[in-house]
Amino acid sequence: MRLHHLELAGFGPFRERQSVDFEAFERDGIFLIAGRTGAGKSSILDGVCFALYGSVPRYESGDKRLRSDHCAPEDPTEVRLEFTVGERRWRVTRAPEYQRPSRRGSGLTTEPTRAELEELVDGAWVGRAGKPREVGLLLDDVLGLNALQFQQVILLAQNRFSRFLLASGTERQSLLRALFGSRRYEEYARELGERSKAAQHELDALGERARTLLDQAERLIAAHDLLPVDERADDLPADLAARRAAVELAEHRAAYRLDTLARERATADDTRAAADAAHAAVVALARDQAELSRARTRLQALEDAGDEIAGDRRRLEAARAAEV
Repeated sequence: MRLHHLELAGFGPFRERQSVDFEAFERDGIFLIAGRTGAGKSSILDGVCFALYGSVPRYESGDKRLRSDHCAPEDPTEVRLEFTVGERRWRVTRAPEYQRPSRRGSGLTTEPTRAELEELVDGAWVGRAGKPREVGLLLDDVLGLNALQFQQVILLAQNRFSRFLLASGTERQSLLRALFGSRRYEEYARELGERSKAAQHELDALGERARTLLDQAERLIAAHDLLPVDERADDLPADLAARRAAVELAEHRAAYRLDTLARERATADDTRAAADAAHAAVVALARDQAELSRARTRLQALEDAGDEIAGDRRRLEAARAAEV
């Protein structure tokens, strides 16, 4: 929260309207309210507290002492404060209950407590609440601190500092949580705790699945003798990392064995192809040789029948001649 401007009229020791421009000290970062006793230093802080919460801590009897003793009956009593919370600028105006002259007839009448809260929107003041209760509820949401917490930490009244120091641990913890907005970080911590539990459950499920897969892999490794002889003991590593390392080693061995067998198969395929080609050549040669043998047999038969064929030709020619 950052204060901008405070106006006091008929409040505490101030009868005339007084203005305090806090923006004049904005560059300094820190400043001191100084003056002689009774000059009204504490009344400035009282005005801030009264504007925000409608009460002043050092007046235990209530706000009836807030009206200046120097005021004439017709003088008003009012406090107005402009401040910024986050990116929003607010203006709150309050007046305590006091006696004023009656507008009708003689005597005095009671001026009730007034409160009004406005917000600066696009350069114009817009009313947000117009009753003390509504203003108090809205300011509680805007400021994030109740009056007691504000008076204990932000604006320590005279002789009240020891109350904060002597407060119980629970009270101070609640106050500091509200002061520093640690509720957000508590929500972060709670959410992180829930996410941690969910992650742990997921990790446990993944671990169980990993153990199941490792069991299957180890059975396959044992069935195919993929572990070295010195690692085939019964006391295999129990932790997942070591078991995974052993499975990865067996996987490398299986890959090497597969590569070796693939090369051997390629060699065998080449040998088979060469054998098939040689076999086909032998079969063709045998077929040609059989055909040659049959041709030779036929030729021999024809040669053996040559004399008989020659006699048949002579008889045919004689028969033709005789027929003529």
